[in-house]
Amino acid sequence: MRIVRMAIGALFGSWFLATFLAQDPRRKFDKVRELDKTGALIPDWRFFAPRPGMHDHHVLMRDELPDDSTTDWREVTSPRDRKLVDALWFVGRRGEKAITDAASGLMAFTANNADRKEAVQVTIPYLTLLNYVSHGVDHHPEAKRTQFLIATSDGYADKEEPTMVFLSNLHPLG
Repeated sequence: MRIVRMAIGALFGSWFLATFLAQDPRRKFDKVRELDKTGALIPDWRFFAPRPGMHDHHVLMRDELPDDSTTDWREVTSPRDRKLVDALWFVGRRGEKAITDAASGLMAFTANNADRKEAVQVTIPYLTLLNYVSHGVDHHPEAKRTQFLIATSDGYADKEEPTMVFLSNLHPLG
C-alpha cells in the first residue's frame, strides 16, 4: 500500500511540476508541453495565453482653448495603488478595464483597417473612449474641444519610452 501511495504521489508531483514549468512566460520549458500532444493534461494558465500582453495602453487627453492653444497632455487611465483587499474585491477595476479594453479594441481595428482611417470614428471602442474623455474627466474651464491619444509602454519595466500609437481628431465639448 505504501508503494502505491508513493507512486501516486510521484505521478501527481510530476504532473504538478510539468504544469508549473509549462507556465513560464519566456517559454523556456516548452519541451514539457511536447509530452502532452493533446494539450489536455498540461494546462496553459498563463495570463492571456498563449500570447500574454507585452505592453500597457495609456489614454491621454488634452483640451483646445478659445485662442486655439492646447492644454498639456494628461493621462486619464493611470491605475491607482492597489490594496490587499483588491485581490478579492475590486469593483473600481471595471471602469478602468472598460477603458483599457476599448483602447485595445481600437488598436486592433486600426491594425486591420489601416486604409479606412475615417471609419474608426464610428467604432464602439472609439466612441467609448470619446465619451469617457468628453464626459468622464474634468476639462479646462474654457475648453471648446478635446482630443485623446493612446500610447503604449512596457509597463513596470520602464525599459523604453512610451510610444504614441493613435491620435484622435479634435471633438467639440458641449
